[in-house]
Amino acid sequence: MVYRSILTFRVEPDRVPKILELFRKEDILQESYDKTRQIRSDIAVATDGSGQVIVTADWPDETGYQEWLDHPDRLRTAPKLEQILAGADIGVGRLYQIVDQAPSDQQTPSER
Repeated sequence: MVYRSILTFRVEPDRVPKILELFRKEDILQESYDKTRQIRSDIAVATDGSGQVIVTADWPDETGYQEWLDHPDRLRTAPKLEQILAGADIGVGRLYQIVDQAPSDQQTPSER
């Protein structure tokens, strides 16, 4: 069984590059991967220019996700992120259990 955490932000569209820069500069996704049992993570930006940003991560179990929530380094970049997100609509981070999946063979539908 795999679990997926999802966190959403909606910011002014001109702040999206600042969020991405912080994630890249501070290597936030890699840090959470290196310091926990995380399977993978990503950050995605809405293509409609709405300023919607989604951060997802896959975990082997609920305890793996909790390890990241409890990790002392998780809040290392919080002050910088809070500054960028000031006044933003921040969704509630949630953990979901993946109950069904289609196979992934790394090919796009047009390549199959």
